[in-house]
Amino acid sequence: MPNVRALRFNYVYWARHDYRHWYQFGWVPVTVYAMNLPGFLAGRSLLTPLTIYAGQTSDYKELALNIANFPKFLQLAFPTAVLDHYELLKRGLMVLTCLILLAGFWYLRRLDLTPQRFLVVATWSFWTRTMFLPSMHDRYSYFVMVMLALVALLDRRMIGVALVSIGISTVLYLRYLLNADTAIDLWPLAIIQIINYCGFTAGTFLHPQSEYLHSFR
Repeated sequence: MPNVRALRFNYVYWARHDYRHWYQFGWVPVTVYAMNLPGFLAGRSLLTPLTIYAGQTSDYKELALNIANFPKFLQLAFPTAVLDHYELLKRGLMVLTCLILLAGFWYLRRLDLTPQRFLVVATWSFWTRTMFLPSMHDRYSYFVMVMLALVALLDRRMIGVALVSIGISTVLYLRYLLNADTAIDLWPLAIIQIINYCGFTAGTFLHPQSEYLHSFR
């Protein structure tokens, strides 16, 4: 799944800046299918890498699993409404995610995507998907946590955002790591994570100057 997200973001970047190396994106499906070779040998369909997420949203019938995000907030705040209108909300969240990404990329079209800003916008792009898409779970956020840690190393203002997000992710996974039966109240964690995401979004789009991040050198 992180590979698919990366392909989407990199395609937008490439479409704006470089038409010469389009063939390099051909390696993305090659590597995805190579990593899924054991599954194919075990009998899974060749379409599985493309359809597994759609199947997940149909199988579990939950807006969110073990993750603190916007669908989980809706699921906990309005349980009856979510249960009664799951299909409608599922499609609505997918549309909402696309609209947020399109708005972000439209805003960025006039900016020079330096290597520093590329990292920040890529992180925002990945986080937006795990924050708003339905049927996400904690493992989908791992790549986002790694990206946030990199951003925090380059920009001290993002250390708090990274620590809060990584802390929440760690707390959510500890129950599985320790095989504990303790229930975790995800509602306050979802609210904190939504506020945290909004803060990161503001930092991404309200500081377009090239000095936003420290130099990679």
